[in-house]
Amino acid sequence: MRDAIELEWAGIPSVSLIHEAVRGSAEAMAKLSGVADYPFVIGGYPYAPTAVWTDAEIQSLARELTPAVRALLTRGT
Repeated sequence: MRDAIELEWAGIPSVSLIHEAVRGSAEAMAKLSGVADYPFVIGGYPYAPTAVWTDAEIQSLARELTPAVRALLTRGT
């Protein structure tokens, strides 16, 4: 989360992908960084938060999250 926020501050459009298991931590980091409303994309179960996934799970997750990532990267354009 913090990396994406700092890239945004540097003028580089960025998106943070967060597993729902750590959503609270991501929200806290955004708040501590002074951008409590910083948008991010949530991934969840059945994908484990440890990111140990099969190739098929990776492809499925990418298909699921791509529209939200694209929307955030192109906001304001």
